[in-house]
Amino acid sequence: MKACLRLAAFGALLVAAGVPANAADRVVQVRPGQAGPGIDAFPQIVDPVDDAERRINAAVKRLDAQVRKAAKSCKAEGGAQSSWERSIRAAMRGPRFLSFAIHDSTFCGGAHPNTGTTAIVYDLTTGTPVDWTTLLPPALTGKVALATQADETKMVTLSSKRLHALYLQAYRPKTGKPKADADDKECREAVTETYSGEPPAMTVWPDAEAGGLAVQFDLAHVVQACADTVVIPTATLRREGVQAVLTDAIDAAHAKRP
Repeated sequence: MKACLRLAAFGALLVAAGVPANAADRVVQVRPGQAGPGIDAFPQIVDPVDDAERRINAAVKRLDAQVRKAAKSCKAEGGAQSSWERSIRAAMRGPRFLSFAIHDSTFCGGAHPNTGTTAIVYDLTTGTPVDWTTLLPPALTGKVALATQADETKMVTLSSKRLHALYLQAYRPKTGKPKADADDKECREAVTETYSGEPPAMTVWPDAEAGGLAVQFDLAHVVQACADTVVIPTATLRREGVQAVLTDAIDAAHAKRP
């Protein structure tokens, strides 16, 4: 009886503090920072309430340390003309999922700068990166791999013909205006082409503002400007068999956005 009373009192304390009994059901507040000149740090969860949130904060600190190390190596390699810029956006801050979209622009010597976009998505119930094979049907995960990024970290990519097809359906739709459509023709060809008949290695993340699953992949430098991010809405995701825990969370986050 005493144990039950203690649990009830603890639950009441959480409610009074504005924290749901299940912390992963809330929208977390994050604090941006800098990992170096021109290099965004991963936003930290403000006042973490459980081990999962503390685990995420510790993990992203390690990622910040990795990019600082990489930027130092870049400067040693490229000299005074070298540069490393990174922007990070918290694309979703709960419920259930915390996603970061990361864009790097680097020049460490050579003919031209390199740019790239990747993402990492954490499960707020565990504090670990999500396993996409438990959230997406096999047709959308395709071949799951780890791709090495500019800072030598490894991020998950999905090579799926169906996911690529959904991307192409929403990519730069034709406007009916000849000049605008002609200008986009090269880009449409660039994102449609695949290597050896295989789909590209795609990065995905839930985006609360857009209300769907963002999909992006990098292209060769000469057509890098064509590498748009496309967002697949939750209605489409449901028809494709995506788990409700993801689609419902995205819808909830979209409804709660400022």
